[in-house]
Amino acid sequence: MLFPASGQAYARVFSVLPDSFMTATGFALPAFFINTDFARYWFVRICSMMAFQMLAVAVGWQVYDLTGSALALGYVGLAGFLPAVLLVLVVGQMADRFDRRRIVQAGHLLEAVVAAALALGSFQGWLTVELIFAGVFLLGVGKAFSAPTLSALLPSLVTPQALPRAISASSAAMQSAIILGPAVG
Repeated sequence: MLFPASGQAYARVFSVLPDSFMTATGFALPAFFINTDFARYWFVRICSMMAFQMLAVAVGWQVYDLTGSALALGYVGLAGFLPAVLLVLVVGQMADRFDRRRIVQAGHLLEAVVAAALALGSFQGWLTVELIFAGVFLLGVGKAFSAPTLSALLPSLVTPQALPRAISASSAAMQSAIILGPAVG
């Protein structure tokens, strides 16, 4: 929604949208985007989820191409989901005791390294189904650490008054990435 950035219209915008600010182009954005920590958080959340969704499409395609089996695709899903179930208590304890930003960084680093290894193996032709399952399991480990810790990090980035809108913006970003990621992948 574009708004003029001067005069009475400007005042009306802020009376209607008190929790927003105007950009140089006159576009109203929520005020929590002024917070660089939240803006980075939001951007990382979108990028990581979109990349994960794109990777899921690529891995599924690769496994089906190698095996021709729908059951193997189910095993891929199991290999990616199992770490979240196995590590839920460990991750919760770590998120409470250690720096959440470092945990998220470590999880994303693991995911990036594994994704790069899977891509390299695919391009060079040495990737097997077993290696894909191992890679997907490691991706699941990275996601098991990064996803819940990233969610727990949000309240420390914004004021209590901005938290409901920040949660909404974060959820909208996630859902958008979940929808767009497979299409791009």
